[in-house]
Amino acid sequence: MNGKRLHKGLAAASSLALLLAPHMAFAGTHHIEASPEIQCEGQEDNLRTYLEMSRALFNERDVERVAEFYTEGFISHNVDEGGIGIHKVPLTAMQAMWRRIEQIEPDREVINNLIVCQGDLVIAQVTTQGTHIGPGLKGNPQGGRRYRTSAIDIYRFKDGKVVERWGNNDMPAKARQLGMELDLTFSPLPEGEAKDPLAEEGAPVALSEPQD
Repeated sequence: MNGKRLHKGLAAASSLALLLAPHMAFAGTHHIEASPEIQCEGQEDNLRTYLEMSRALFNERDVERVAEFYTEGFISHNVDEGGIGIHKVPLTAMQAMWRRIEQIEPDREVINNLIVCQGDLVIAQVTTQGTHIGPGLKGNPQGGRRYRTSAIDIYRFKDGKVVERWGNNDMPAKARQLGMELDLTFSPLPEGEAKDPLAEEGAPVALSEPQD
């Protein structure tokens, strides 16, 4: 029995090492110190897709590969600016977003710290860091400062592609590190404006900040 357990454990470790090899090779070139903690036994296909997506899109920003990882009009629940946001996102918007990131934060890195798989979901706790060289926002000073923030992203996969995404990034911390003033004014929606954008044709896409 112990021999069988050992063999199974070695096989699992070997499989995980093969999955991480391309990811860690990339990480090494970006001076990432440690490999992520991964709990994805039995979900290696989604894990493999996520790791490649993390490398090719989040870090290398190869916009020509967007359709390889995301479905057209995937559902995004982005809450980085607070509140609830549900949007259908066209792939062209994702390509435009990463092109803009390349312009204003060319050294931006997304470092995986923890990856957990459950059913069709992949949950990743990540560190995002880089130098904002773009113009100041809303009267804030010109860019040039570095930042480092924490984020949690959840991806739902179907047939090897992302069909739904939830994300929460620490944007207040990023703003502080970039020397930006935070507008904490509370502006509630006027009565009757709380609508489900998914029920409307041509639903809006809110990608004012990088949303992987």
